[in-house]
This record gives sequence, structure tokens and C-alpha cells, in this order.
Amino acid sequence: MGIPAAFRWLSTKYPKIISPVVEENPTELEDGTVVPVDTTRPNPNGEEFDNLYLDMNGIVHPCSHPEDRPAPKDEEEMMIEIFKYTERVVNMVRPRKLLMIAVEQMLAAGRLAAPGPRLPA
Repeated sequence: MGIPAAFRWLSTKYPKIISPVVEENPTELEDGTVVPVDTTRPNPNGEEFDNLYLDMNGIVHPCSHPEDRPAPKDEEEMMIEIFKYTERVVNMVRPRKLLMIAVEQMLAAGRLAAPGPRLPA
């Protein structure tokens, strides 16, 4: 279960935890072939990380209910968005030893509809 406003509190109390990120993108060749980012190379941000801990609840909701574009038309499209976003984060951080992905229990359809205060199930 997430802690409401935890990130805001943490980043206000410790502003140096937020830093700009150099993001390498896949390369598209003339024939349309996409060459993925080589994550075995050194991190372009100048810092290496051993571990990355991902809370998928913070990824699933924005991918299933985006604010800047229409919602995915079906579950398959939603899953593709989740995979793309997850891969993007992993490519930025490039953890060398551990990738921990945490997923909470499945939510009832009514709870997926809107974020906010939750009542016990």
C-alpha cells in the first residue's frame, strides 16, 4: 500500500534526491530496424547503481489512465504501455545486480477507476 504524499515529503525534506537524467533512446536504422539501448555500457549519468526497486502501482495507474493522451483501448495495449515505461526506467538507471519489482494485490474494477482515499475491501 502506498503512503499518500510520501514522495512530496521526501523530496521536500531531501531535495538532492532528485537529479536530472541523461536518457539514451533506441536508434532507428534507415530500414526501420530499431536498435535497443545497450545497457551493458556505462551509465551516461556518470553514476552506477547496484539495485533498482520498482513499485509497479506507481507505473500501472499512469499507464492505464494517462493524463496526456487517450487511455489504452484494451488490456493488451495497457500492458504494452506498462512494459515500455518499465523498460524506460530500467534503461535510465541500469541496475547492475538487482531489479526488484513489487506488485500489490489486484484491485477491484471500482478501485482502478480513480485514485484517492480507499475503503477497506
